[in-house]
Amino acid sequence: MIFKLFTRKRLALMSLCFVSSASLASIGITAEVYQDIDRHRVINTKIFYPTTKTKSEELYADNPAFYGFNAVKNAPPTGSELPVYILVHGTSGNWKNLSWLGSRLAEEGALVISANHPDYTTGQATPDSVMRMWEQPRDVSFLIDKLLASTYVQYIDKKNITVVGYSLGGYTALSLAGAKFDISGYQNYCLQNKDDSCDYYKGVFKNLTQEDRVMISGDYRDKRVSKSIAISPGYVPAILSDSLDDLSANTIVVGAEFDEVIPPEKQLNPYLAEKHKNLFYVEISGASHFSFMQKCKPQATAILAEEGAEFVCQEASNINRKSIHNELISTSLYFQ
Repeated sequence: MIFKLFTRKRLALMSLCFVSSASLASIGITAEVYQDIDRHRVINTKIFYPTTKTKSEELYADNPAFYGFNAVKNAPPTGSELPVYILVHGTSGNWKNLSWLGSRLAEEGALVISANHPDYTTGQATPDSVMRMWEQPRDVSFLIDKLLASTYVQYIDKKNITVVGYSLGGYTALSLAGAKFDISGYQNYCLQNKDDSCDYYKGVFKNLTQEDRVMISGDYRDKRVSKSIAISPGYVPAILSDSLDDLSANTIVVGAEFDEVIPPEKQLNPYLAEKHKNLFYVEISGASHFSFMQKCKPQATAILAEEGAEFVCQEASNINRKSIHNELISTSLYFQ
């Protein structure tokens, strides 16, 4: 079903489903560097999890513009049957962007994986590299392989793996659930519409080879993923609608009311209007594209203005970012 209505009572009930005996635990964090030799990719990864160790906390993902979180480096995990959440960043993003979410999930009893994806991450992403997007879902499947072969496996519920992807990462969440894409659909969309995402890719389509187009159209489904959450996902106009009839994960697409990068009324609603099994859509009122990133410090706008990026911390409504984060959690992460 698509465009499912969520009542406040239902949201309150769903929010109770996740909280476990590990609720409000301290957070442990470990850095892992995984090398995928076959694809020549080195994936720098952070893993957050609940721990009983509280000494030697350090501040992570904090900088002059964004708030971070406290965690204990290399602390031993605690608990069993922990749900797994894999957080996937967007274009030019990094593992820190959804760290507000990862830290909260770890406090409530989840094991969380968040990585920097080569060619898509901060300092590496270009319009050409991002358009060749197929390596990101393959990265996630590789990370699942590594998780299930690691000592972490003794703590997790292998049947409860959720992918949460933002922007480009939203495309990845959809791909892992079984959505397939034909980039010509997105190309046609950009011929008829002008928005920030099409401006970003101006001139890139002509550089795509036939091999690139075949890779974009590939099947990157991973049946180990039980739930996919796609936040302001990229490339939705390229989705092959028939592929949405056979999603292997419960999938929710989250739009942002005032998103100018991926406008819901243009890039999401028209392509998700049909009913599909296992697919739901919600829209966060008052949110813009960057509302789902870390909470900004008071001086953030002035700092980012020096790089011409003040828009990252400017909300499009009078609703603050913390409220938007809470709404995202209520409508999506506790979705059953």
